[in-house]
Amino acid sequence: MNASVDTSLVIATYCIAVVATGCALALGARLVSLGAVRRPVWYALSALATGSGLWAMHHVGSRAMGMVSALDAAPGMALLSWVITVGIALFALNMIARSRLNLAAVPTLVTSLAIGGFLTAMQQYGIAVGGAAPVHASADSGLIAAAIGSCAMLGVLAALIGDQKWAEIRDARDREQLEVQRIHRLAYYDEVTGLPNRSLFTEKLLKQLVDAGHRETAPFGLIYAELRDYRLLLQRFGDERINAVLKALTGRVGSELLEGDVLARLASDGLILFVREHTGRDTATAVSRLCALLSTPIVENGDSFRFTWGIGHSRYPEHGQSTQALIRAATAVQRQIGTEAPALASSTRPRYALAS
Repeated sequence: MNASVDTSLVIATYCIAVVATGCALALGARLVSLGAVRRPVWYALSALATGSGLWAMHHVGSRAMGMVSALDAAPGMALLSWVITVGIALFALNMIARSRLNLAAVPTLVTSLAIGGFLTAMQQYGIAVGGAAPVHASADSGLIAAAIGSCAMLGVLAALIGDQKWAEIRDARDREQLEVQRIHRLAYYDEVTGLPNRSLFTEKLLKQLVDAGHRETAPFGLIYAELRDYRLLLQRFGDERINAVLKALTGRVGSELLEGDVLARLASDGLILFVREHTGRDTATAVSRLCALLSTPIVENGDSFRFTWGIGHSRYPEHGQSTQALIRAATAVQRQIGTEAPALASSTRPRYALAS
């Protein structure tokens, strides 16, 4: 048995084993939470660092027993052993990451101290039993490799922790932005159709009025369409089906909007359209076109729906110069289209139908 033992190097071997074990446990536990793009990169870096640490531990252990480092005696074999150790480290990290054992139940430090002690004892005992004669090397290549391997392990662990912290900060910021966007959409957009709601439409109309007050602008109008017997429709066909029909209908109207037009859902049973008058299209022409679009049946799930609508409109500046005045004038229904006669006389018949 080799009696020449450097106690300080044995302690150094143990410390490297503890660091390598701790890094492997910490890295393996963290690798599983990475995304598909980042995971392979960090797996490779972690395996290189952990494998290098374990490899360096062997060389320091050899120096502790007075043996020459393989880096000095057989560089080719030393390189091959490094490659094998890195491969083993990659396999171990993958097993740790996939393990269903509750490693958190035992503190990582305790586990690292225990496994590090086992690795050191096993290595020192193996060298001693081998009975190799001590050969003093002229250069401490093993110690240099140990220092590099230990720094690499700690550096990769610190980098991974930093990367995960940055990812957590980025994810929290993204979640916050998504929440702000969600709240904004709830405040300004209709959840069913995705159209601007009354609040956003009023803001847009107010901006148009402010612009009109500061410079000469083309006339514009508002067209209001009120879906008759909306609650009866919901009772008969259900919310989901009527919402699907309304979404398809607003999509049809929206596809024909011109630049500057705004279609909004003023209420659950009311749509309103801001139309900027262009050459060849004034408010009256836009009213006629909207009536044609609303009168055309909508096919949903094999059924054809044709509704009754109350139609009204207003024009700036004839019917008002404020948002309230223009909207009030437009919502005063002036005629009716759909399955009923154009007259607004009261009727007990439901004003909706499945188109034949």
